[in-house]
Amino acid sequence: MELNHVGIVNRNENQALKFYRDFLGIEKTREILLAPELSNQLFSVSQEIKILVFEKPGIKLEVFLLDFQHATPNIIHFGMMIDSYQELAEKAKRFNVEIIIGKHKEKTVYFLKDFSGNLIEIKQKS
Repeated sequence: MELNHVGIVNRNENQALKFYRDFLGIEKTREILLAPELSNQLFSVSQEIKILVFEKPGIKLEVFLLDFQHATPNIIHFGMMIDSYQELAEKAKRFNVEIIIGKHKEKTVYFLKDFSGNLIEIKQKS
């Protein structure tokens, strides 16, 4: 078994493009319009939903454009491996992307927060 894709929700198309395409460098490969009937059957949302698909080798994200509020606390996230934490941190400053750092004893954990509040755990490749 292998992971096929991750589906997340974003409130704003321009912010989704800025974060996933421009900041993370994942190519937007297509757009899908999910019909209200199917959206209701699958997700209990009775409206058409636009989906942006972003892909890069080993990564496929379906970004659903929909107004929403995260539950509190928001612990839902996905993780990505990166080449250089330092390069990503510098780029995050330029893009105004929030980095969350958690430390406990010898362990440090890093998360990015996209412009809709989704969490992405990042780990540097060894």
